[in-house]
Amino acid sequence: GELNMMGVTLAPRISCPRKTLRAQESMWYMPEVRNHQVFLDHFEGNFIFIFDLTSSVKWEAAMGIMQTVLVVIVLAIGALLFSRDVDQLVLLPIERMIGKVNRIRFDPLYAIRLSEADNNTKSNTKATDRPKVVRKANGKRRFGTRDSKPKHTATLETKMLENTIIKLGSLLALGFGEAGVRIIAENLDDDSAQVRAKIPGSKVEAIFGFCDIRHFNVATEVLKEQTMVFVNRVAAIVHEVVDQHAGAPNKNLGQAFLLVWQLSHFAKEYRTKVADLSVMAFIKVVAAVSRDKRLAEIVEHPLLRSRMPDFRVSLGFGLHLGWAIAGGIGSDCKIDASYLSPHVNLAGQLEQATELYDLSILMSEPLVRTCSTPFRRHFRAVDHVQLSGSRIETMLFTVDLQPRILNIDPLPRRTQPSETNSQTRAQRKEQALSPDHQVHLQLYHDKRVRQMRSPYTRDFFQDYERGLLNYFAGEWDVAAPVLEKTRTMLCQTGVSMDGPSKVLYDFMESSGFKPPVGWRGWRSLDSKTS
Repeated sequence: GELNMMGVTLAPRISCPRKTLRAQESMWYMPEVRNHQVFLDHFEGNFIFIFDLTSSVKWEAAMGIMQTVLVVIVLAIGALLFSRDVDQLVLLPIERMIGKVNRIRFDPLYAIRLSEADNNTKSNTKATDRPKVVRKANGKRRFGTRDSKPKHTATLETKMLENTIIKLGSLLALGFGEAGVRIIAENLDDDSAQVRAKIPGSKVEAIFGFCDIRHFNVATEVLKEQTMVFVNRVAAIVHEVVDQHAGAPNKNLGQAFLLVWQLSHFAKEYRTKVADLSVMAFIKVVAAVSRDKRLAEIVEHPLLRSRMPDFRVSLGFGLHLGWAIAGGIGSDCKIDASYLSPHVNLAGQLEQATELYDLSILMSEPLVRTCSTPFRRHFRAVDHVQLSGSRIETMLFTVDLQPRILNIDPLPRRTQPSETNSQTRAQRKEQALSPDHQVHLQLYHDKRVRQMRSPYTRDFFQDYERGLLNYFAGEWDVAAPVLEKTRTMLCQTGVSMDGPSKVLYDFMESSGFKPPVGWRGWRSLDSKTS
């Protein structure tokens, strides 16, 4: 039945422990009964001692709460630390890679800028770890670093993957160039894994420059393994100068280079400025190649000097403006991004004609008409011809230069890291295209250009123009003595015979100084013309 209890509480705040205290707040003790029979015979109840454990239970509860809170804090800190490591080592690198891939999808040339930015960061990091001078007690100096032991930092797999993506993108951009930007962008924008390199081309309007190294076969036979060093040095100069003048290298053909100024990349108001820059770029290349000390050292080969005593590195340039189809050329085995058009071939023919006329640069009439009036006033009309493969005739123009007058630079021409930085190059292009930059003024301000043009006097230009106009008009009996004079007129200034005057005089001489029947002021010019 129900347990009947009677007792006295010793705790002043508790009237009845049984009713007031919960089970976990009290502890009951009963005396142990050894003889149950005696207990049943003489006792009607038993003693029960109840102890109050409320304070102890409260303390244990408080400690339990504190333990729980501590565990939660520790787990939270551990989760945050783990999450931070995951963010830094996995999630953030993946997000960066995704962002960079997306940027490369829309602008494949962005990969080159990423690579250059990464190289600049590494260079700045190395610069902060320069050796410091430690002065000993005896006054001597000892060079050392901040740390006696070199630091080796392991590259994480995510960083390696990120660098690989940047390198692959840079190699794609360098390999395909501006002509292949559309191929790269369309393939990266496609969700499938299939590569579509042979996509339809696009018609563009551009200025095409063809550059060729003179006497390359002789140099190759003599230089042998050094030929690659020789060609790459020339390419470095050509590409750098063209890039500074808003152009882009397209194809490297061993001894020749195709350079392009794609007019669709510029606003219409910049057409004239871009045309001026294309001509000035080749003028600057002529001066840079002629003065480069490293090229001069390479060609100081005894066997080369024995075969060509007066050999000096020289280039021929052809410039033409026209349309072309830009796209991928090749098959699934190999593809190149370039331009296909008769106008590209015309630029190559103009370069070949530079050897006939003994000139450094030849330009077509469409390009000259696009140049600014103050600049083209310094051009000389050379001839009026119809190039092979072309249905229309064109005037040929040149910028008269004598690069052999220039002395070799006493110091090697070094390319500073800042010069290869894409941001610096972009700033230079903006300066070149700015309205304040007048390209033709460099003919006066650049002392190397002035020096190359110094042998050509006003009297020479006036006499040559008079002879040329008579040649066009069919008055060859009047043109012949004038061109014979201008042919040797420059010899007084230490320059060899004038090439255009000689070519025109020889052509008239081959016809007995009488124009052919039906003479229209121009002639056909092909590889067999001499």
